[in-house]
Amino acid sequence: MGRDDHNPWFSQGNERAKEGNNEDALIAYDKALETDPKHISAWNNKGIVLSKMKRFEEAISCYDQAIEIDSSYANAWYNKANALRNFAQSLVDEANNDRTNAPKMVNRSIALFDAAEKCYDKGDSLSGKRYES
Repeated sequence: MGRDDHNPWFSQGNERAKEGNNEDALIAYDKALETDPKHISAWNNKGIVLSKMKRFEEAISCYDQAIEIDSSYANAWYNKANALRNFAQSLVDEANNDRTNAPKMVNRSIALFDAAEKCYDKGDSLSGKRYES
């Protein structure tokens, strides 16, 4: 069980994702995870696809699964940070159209931006890099 396992479902998920066929990629990653629930790259890549689909909360959950398996996996920390940041930005954008709930959305987005920064910092400490915003 490693990051580079040769799982046919995982490989198929990667191919479908490259083609932009996100729904089929998700199905393949789910099957890869049925076969090996600790396939860290399947969790990570499923999160990437969900992020592309703007399903940020689900993506964050996938990155959390990858981090639970291996808390030193910097890619999952960076991808979680990106999903948090994108989710926060989507709330800011939504707040522009919903003045009634805008304060709640903006407050939540601030918390998400802060959480994203912490994830970037964790990824940096693991990879020896420094994220530049």
